[in-house]
Amino acid sequence: MFMSLKRKWTGKKVDAQAIPVPTNPIDEILGINLRNSLIAKYNPRVAIERARDKVAAKVALEAAGISCTRTIAVIEDYGTLMRYKPSKEFPDAWAIKPARGSQGDGILLAVRREGDVWYKGSGTPLTEEDVINHLRKVVDGHFSGDAEPQDAALIEPLIVADPGLANLVPEGLPDLRVICLHDQPLMGMVRLPTNQSDGKANLHQGAIGAGVSLETGRITNALQKGKPITHHPDTGSRLVGFEIPKWDEVLYMASKCGPAVGLGYSGADIVLDENDGPLVLEVNAHPGIEIQNINLLGLKAQMHHAGEDFR
Repeated sequence: MFMSLKRKWTGKKVDAQAIPVPTNPIDEILGINLRNSLIAKYNPRVAIERARDKVAAKVALEAAGISCTRTIAVIEDYGTLMRYKPSKEFPDAWAIKPARGSQGDGILLAVRREGDVWYKGSGTPLTEEDVINHLRKVVDGHFSGDAEPQDAALIEPLIVADPGLANLVPEGLPDLRVICLHDQPLMGMVRLPTNQSDGKANLHQGAIGAGVSLETGRITNALQKGKPITHHPDTGSRLVGFEIPKWDEVLYMASKCGPAVGLGYSGADIVLDENDGPLVLEVNAHPGIEIQNINLLGLKAQMHHAGEDFR
């Protein structure tokens, strides 16, 4: 169980709901300029580059004993791609991710296979030629978040979501984001796919962002494209009050991610696998500030409570 695990983090949580509401809440919101100054203060360039590269980050995380999604293959160049045969190497369900991609761009998912044809969650077929063409685009840097002329394709088995979370959504994989200062979790949320987001946990495409209390693991507030909701629009499942499974384990894992990669201020993206429990998807060196709107709370207040003096 979580509390029996050895860790540096004491387990003391900065519970957003327990912090007194400031007289002027706008003063407690972390703006983009202050966020950038914190990144400059706590995140060395070498660590930012390590986090940006999903392959390099996974190596660092696994070296620190942190469970990550399994790797089937990494295709870094055309030579490797020309020798690779997805029909022989790929499992029935998989995910292709650009190593340096961002905001979900370039991610291709297959949920099942019939012969040499795979199928997306929408039912769209994917032939081996389709897969090779997508891998070629990834290697060409087409989806690279930093405009690099070349990238690597990371191929992983498709995660089977924990039933508790899977039952909330029509399809796709919910994921959890926890913002940390050093090894101290400050704020968390869960991103829930919808039909509008095409099964992806991408807020800009219509996924739901739901704030989670660090103390209880329960959803306290939910937004879809800025609109408050209490139930999932596609499944009808009640979101507010839902308790995230294995929440303490998620917080413990998130508290280790930044230090493992070399970041002082980080956002850990974690999924709950049906069989393997919490697994790290990636660590973000430039976590966004939208999580404050989703939680209806300011990150600056949580940081101050955790000892940050903003000097």
